[in-house]
Amino acid sequence: MNLPDWLYEKPALPSEETFDRFVKSFEGQKISDLLSGNPSFKNADYIFSNENVIAELKTLQTDFGTTDIFRAKHIELVKKYLSESRMTLSAIFHSAEQPKEYMEDLLRLFRPALKRIIEKANTQLKETKRGLNLPNTPGILLLMNDDFLSLEPRFIMSIICEILSHSYSSIDAFVYLTLNHYIDIPGNNYANLLWIPVYSERAPDSLTGFVNKLGSQWFQFLETETGEFDNRIVTDDPDSILQAKAIPRSLDKS
Repeated sequence: MNLPDWLYEKPALPSEETFDRFVKSFEGQKISDLLSGNPSFKNADYIFSNENVIAELKTLQTDFGTTDIFRAKHIELVKKYLSESRMTLSAIFHSAEQPKEYMEDLLRLFRPALKRIIEKANTQLKETKRGLNLPNTPGILLLMNDDFLSLEPRFIMSIICEILSHSYSSIDAFVYLTLNHYIDIPGNNYANLLWIPVYSERAPDSLTGFVNKLGSQWFQFLETETGEFDNRIVTDDPDSILQAKAIPRSLDKS
């Protein structure tokens, strides 16, 4: 795709500060502003009292797929598949030749780090519901990808959905979104930002309406921050991101 010049020059927005300002514009509140002294519980980030919703924002700022520890585990995985003749040397450089089992094992290497994020968010939502005496208030995990480029969106979504399927009862929905992290979607000639919600079976119907409204207002807020968007697509089709890939901000224009 032909990327616009502004993508290379546009300064990154501070993710948490930007979302804090958005929440206030949406008539939400930071829970820390409501608590005096040192609270006795690990609180979540936001409460939307008018909508009866609590939310926790987690930002993926570290690309743990590029760490030395991860690389060492990845090399061992490749050696294992090569030594067992389960993958050819050529497949290392051509993803289409990689066996399904190898890709599944590779994704498992990312799982522990993402699981820790989800566990912490679930604890904060649970303790906030207890601490504020709001046991039946739905909880949302807002997972903002700011600089995690090692996995395509569909794989991140797949891992998180699999983790959430095993419990984490204080997370009734999660939203995968991007801010400084643009996405290339085949057939779409624009650099895209994402807002992808997923709901648990126990999520009330009202939560869908709230999350959709929150997402719509989020993009309107960003337009006031960065300028009007050239394109916006709203779809419930998960296949729309099957081949989506991250656009590195440092991509060479030449």
